[in-house]
Amino acid sequence: MINNFLNNILIGNKFQAVQVHFDNDQKEFSVLEVHKKKNDLSIIDRYATNNFEELVEKLSKNRPILLSFSGQGIISKKLDNVPNYRSKLLFNANPDDFHWYEFQQEKHIYASVARKEVITEEIELFKKEQFSVVDISIGPLVVTAIKPLIKSNTLQTKDFDILFENDQITDFSKRNQNSIEEYVIGDENISSENITSFAAVLNYLYPGNEIVADKSFLSVDKEEFVFKKAFNVLGVMMLSFFLVTLLGSYMLLNYYTDANQRVQVELGQQNIAYSKLVSLEKDKENKEAILKESGLNDSKFLSFYISEITKEVPTEINLSVLNVFPTTTKIKAEQRINFINNLIEMEGTVSSYAALTSWVKELKKQPWVGNLEIVDIQRENRTNSFKIKLVLKFDV
Repeated sequence: MINNFLNNILIGNKFQAVQVHFDNDQKEFSVLEVHKKKNDLSIIDRYATNNFEELVEKLSKNRPILLSFSGQGIISKKLDNVPNYRSKLLFNANPDDFHWYEFQQEKHIYASVARKEVITEEIELFKKEQFSVVDISIGPLVVTAIKPLIKSNTLQTKDFDILFENDQITDFSKRNQNSIEEYVIGDENISSENITSFAAVLNYLYPGNEIVADKSFLSVDKEEFVFKKAFNVLGVMMLSFFLVTLLGSYMLLNYYTDANQRVQVELGQQNIAYSKLVSLEKDKENKEAILKESGLNDSKFLSFYISEITKEVPTEINLSVLNVFPTTTKIKAEQRINFINNLIEMEGTVSSYAALTSWVKELKKQPWVGNLEIVDIQRENRTNSFKIKLVLKFDV
């Protein structure tokens, strides 16, 4: 568990898998950015470009790079597992002049090879831009790492169709068409165009015994990346410790400096609070007197009229304003509020004048209605807007 924690800090949990595809004199770069969270891998970004400068702009120098090589110049063959099988693949060429990437089985060896100078040249391009290449794969064989996660017995890469039986390769062949196959792995959809990149990350994190490749020449780059990462982490930790210590010293100094001031401030605040309390008590008494005088503090008193008026409103009437006990003047701060304690104002619209007349007649029958007057009615389009004043009668 501790090793995994340190590995996540020093190597990181985000990887940039770059597939370099050689096509005549051109190169195509396909990138998958993969995030490892616990035991799950998720793709956080994917893109492709033919321009190395554009690729450099998009890649992060704080994340390790895994290179996969495919296309022209890469030789992939099925060989018998016999002594000197490498010489039989290359004929008169020196096997030591090539990087070998092999999937070894009991009877056969599937090998992909590329000249060291070609691979070294590509790695140096990335190193020149201060990127850290920590792993490589050559040809399509790295997809064997992903086969247990896919039910199909045929996996398609950018260049090859690979046949499997019981997760072992039985054969592979160069593809003659440009169709693209989609594979579902967990919650991710991965196309045959970049399946080798995803498999490269999986094989780097969980390497198998059947894939054999000499990657010792990358150990220096990997160590440099770890040291750079460790230096950055240590620098951040030291800076954080320094800032925390400085902040603690500053806070301790301020604490003793402010102790005396706090006592004086608290005393002043208590005096201010007492003055405000006295003022609020007086304000409360004034407002309670106003409410008592106006009758507005009696919720039953107000709700009775609101309920009686609205319970029999016809469907043709849309009542938009119901103002119980309106004020005589506009409300202003620090001034007495005067209410008309026996008046209710109503406004609304009605589609039928007959409905309004009928409703007004019903309201006039109420024993608490002293006077009810339609003070305004205007026709607007197909509706009539109205205003009503209702004077209450309290001696009932």
